Amino acid sequence: MKKTKKLGLVFLAVILAISVISCGKPPEQRSSEEEAAESSERASGEGLEERMKVALLLTATIDDEGWSQTSYRGFKRAEEDFGFKGAYTESIALPDQEAVVRNYATSGYEVIVLSSADFTDVALNMAEKFPDIKFILINGHAAQEPNLANYRPLTIECGFIAGAFSAMVSENGAVGIVNGQKFPPVEDAGRGFEAGAKYINPNTEVRVAYTDSWTDVQKANEAALSMIESGVDVLASNCSNGVAGVLDAAVKNDALVTGYIGDQYEMAPGTVPFSAIQDIGMVVYSGIRDVVNDNFKPKLVPVGVKEGVIRLSDFYTIGDEPVPAEIQEKMNEIYQGIKDGSLKTAGHLPKSVFEE
Repeated sequence: MKKTKKLGLVFLAVILAISVISCGKPPEQRSSEEEAAESSERASGEGLEERMKVALLLTATIDDEGWSQTSYRGFKRAEEDFGFKGAYTESIALPDQEAVVRNYATSGYEVIVLSSADFTDVALNMAEKFPDIKFILINGHAAQEPNLANYRPLTIECGFIAGAFSAMVSENGAVGIVNGQKFPPVEDAGRGFEAGAKYINPNTEVRVAYTDSWTDVQKANEAALSMIESGVDVLASNCSNGVAGVLDAAVKNDALVTGYIGDQYEMAPGTVPFSAIQDIGMVVYSGIRDVVNDNFKPKLVPVGVKEGVIRLSDFYTIGDEPVPAEIQEKMNEIYQGIKDGSLKTAGHLPKSVFEE
């Protein structure tokens, strides 16, 4: 199923340039007022001092076409719907996490949303130090009384979907996923990817790599090239801004990319025929909504296919050819099998590390 290269190379070059620049950018606190200074006060008529203040912390940039971007979109939608005063900081490196959290905690913010598993340790520590602030951790390892809730997407389900599709469109019988930092939920994604690929064909060769970064495009590019050199012809990218490096490697070597987290078709039409969507924005939105509706509970809240957080994108094209109907049908069957639990019952979909 050879594809012809059909990509806005100029667009990809711009994405690469933006991503490389972002790697060295220090954390910056941004408020909604700074983003849209020309906006008028909300229709509710409440002054800023009367509105709840909510902060969002991100490991990558708000335009990474993946985890951080979808988190940010959900945050903005919640801000519009619930009328709080929002602020965010992007591209937060591990050594800077505590300082950023402390800055918000001592600046009157009542809710702090920590957008990924990378923040687990600092969330546990700072929640204890600031018991009057509600902390919403996304995809973390733990919850904690009385003020830390953990909304955890079932990344193993998203990985399974991506792996299954990748195996079905691979000509070489070799697929791979490039991950960012190595945390249990990210490892779940890798395990799910391998299980999904081998569900389609037990003989599929599967490569799983970790770049230890969500913003290093070069490392992601090198990992993707290494996989391609080993025979991989379908890749997935679970490394936020690193997707630009994975796409660059794929385009230049006539490989395919299964989109991951967001619908990444527009980044590379003909190269990204399908995406396994993990709507982190919906998770962020749900966490804030629970606070607004006084339903906040300091516990682990797993969400996945059944809750609509993980789903299939539209099916696009492989080069100029549409994704075959039989592959589309099989993917819909797999999605239903995850939703009704039959794939897990049959032992095809592994348990998450949090379920074992």
